[in-house]
Amino acid sequence: MKNRLIRPRGFAPAVSVLALSLLVSQAHSLELNPVVVSATRTEQALSEVLSSVSVITRQEIEKSQAPSLADLLQGETGFEFGRNGGPGSTTSFFLRGQNSINVVVLIDGVRSQVDGIGALQVTDMPLAQIERIEILRGNASALYGDAAVGGVISIWTRQGKGEPAAYGSVMLGSRNTYGMHAGVGGTVNDLSFNVQGGRSGSDGFSAMIPSMNARVNPDNDGYIKEYVSAKLDKKIDADFNMGLRLQSTRAKADYDSGSSFAGDKPSDINLLKSHNDQASLYARKAITDHWVSALDFSHSSLGYENTKNSTLLNDGTLKGTQDALRWFNTVQARTQSSISFGIDKSIDQYSASGNYGYGMRREGMGYFAGLTEKMDRWTFQVNARRDQIQLSRTDDYGTVSSVQNINSGLLGLGYSLTPAWRLTATVSSGFRAPTAYEVSTNTQVKSENYASKEVGASYATGDALARLVYFQTDTRDAIDYDKNYRAVNIGQTENTGLEATLRSQWMGNNIKASMVNQDPRNVTLGMPQARRAKTYGSLDISRPLAGYDIGAKLYASGERKDSPYSSTMLGGYSVLSFYASQKIDERWSARVRLENVFDKQYQLASGYNTPGRGLFATLRYSPK
Repeated sequence: MKNRLIRPRGFAPAVSVLALSLLVSQAHSLELNPVVVSATRTEQALSEVLSSVSVITRQEIEKSQAPSLADLLQGETGFEFGRNGGPGSTTSFFLRGQNSINVVVLIDGVRSQVDGIGALQVTDMPLAQIERIEILRGNASALYGDAAVGGVISIWTRQGKGEPAAYGSVMLGSRNTYGMHAGVGGTVNDLSFNVQGGRSGSDGFSAMIPSMNARVNPDNDGYIKEYVSAKLDKKIDADFNMGLRLQSTRAKADYDSGSSFAGDKPSDINLLKSHNDQASLYARKAITDHWVSALDFSHSSLGYENTKNSTLLNDGTLKGTQDALRWFNTVQARTQSSISFGIDKSIDQYSASGNYGYGMRREGMGYFAGLTEKMDRWTFQVNARRDQIQLSRTDDYGTVSSVQNINSGLLGLGYSLTPAWRLTATVSSGFRAPTAYEVSTNTQVKSENYASKEVGASYATGDALARLVYFQTDTRDAIDYDKNYRAVNIGQTENTGLEATLRSQWMGNNIKASMVNQDPRNVTLGMPQARRAKTYGSLDISRPLAGYDIGAKLYASGERKDSPYSSTMLGGYSVLSFYASQKIDERWSARVRLENVFDKQYQLASGYNTPGRGLFATLRYSPK
């Protein structure tokens, strides 16, 4: 066993007692029409948004008892993920069938870091830190710039409200999994605050399947994660407030390599240590009754240390920093008209050590503006953006660089047929700039260019919000590698499909459902895109019953091609989970979750295991 996790004696009986006698939190109703900001960068009711958006509230996060961000998002329309093992291992996000580097993650409005190959670095953010999540599907480069062609996952962290009070939870479960967090938040005079910290871990399971690879170590691959965060907001006067956000995460995860190139043996112990820190300062000022301006500066850093048998690997260290400045404005021109405009500036720097060491610098500057207008039954949306991205990479062979200047745009139109029924349509252009690694292989490689369109119909009443969307995205100058491992613009990819989404309250049941049918293809090579299914969807139903809140969630996915470089297909699968909750008193509640009820065996990446059946119970304290 690689991680010897410290846990209390009598662990299994403790889980049984929690599962059978506590059962979890207060019954609640699904929020059907929340306010969202990601679709236009201004506030709108979900039913009025032209683009396709989903929302996950804090209440839903707690009800889900999901072990990670990827598991929480699974089942949301348009979202898929791949993972090399259990929580804490390498994870890829896919939105609208696009590549994993074609999605943007925002934290409190600030773009999160990617590395030298464009991979996201915040795929395992602690859920205890999150207040709400918005998933904007489709080409959003006109609002958010580079790589937002699959969509945007916008995460908002928790902020104190009301009288100051403490809160926290303890979770125990299968595979010696545990989690605990505690915090305090509230408002004192003109200061709002929220401070919290936590730790989670598990003995896990073997990340890779030993029967498929003789070089795999068959023992369990565990993980440990520790985190702290703080958020302060000071109201200076009626029109001006300032704030500070701090976050820090440390993690250790065992993993399997099983590589013949690295000469791996079944006795090898591989460990990845990581840290991710962020500090932000912001100010918000109401210039007039109709104009609000906000300025946000953030500094973040990350690092990885990869060891094999307690020895640092030759290419086992990565360090990176990001400085980001955002100036954002909203103007309420008329009652039914809003304007947004601003600037995004970022500087990212990375360095990797060892035989393949390199240094990378990326500077981005984006200028954007948008208008949303309502006229009687019509809604209009226009967004435009210009980005300049400068990339350079330095290694033993010298320095290579590239400058990309790209324009993006979006036009949207909505028409209300009746108070309940609405038609929508958008057309947009977008881009993904070459990564530093791609530029290092070929300085002439160009940005990928995207053209997208979608049409939809929505139905919104007091107890239901449903949406059906047809979408199509075509890629020109798609980047891939030739036989000499040089990044080249090979040609065209495309994805067309249908999305159906439902949020409803029906006969006392809270219902969330989604279904996607798509065809993500590399047109030039004549093959499907890897690790994306043609059909997938979910159904989540809960209701109060005899003083409890009980529910079930089913997720199903069709088969997927594992890699563009092999013919291996990953089989389709379905996973069913049950959950229940009960409020014990005004402060205490308890939850229990039985995941993968039928102990299904499936793969998200060829040769890698996924979690089997597991029972998890949580005791929660919250006086609010």
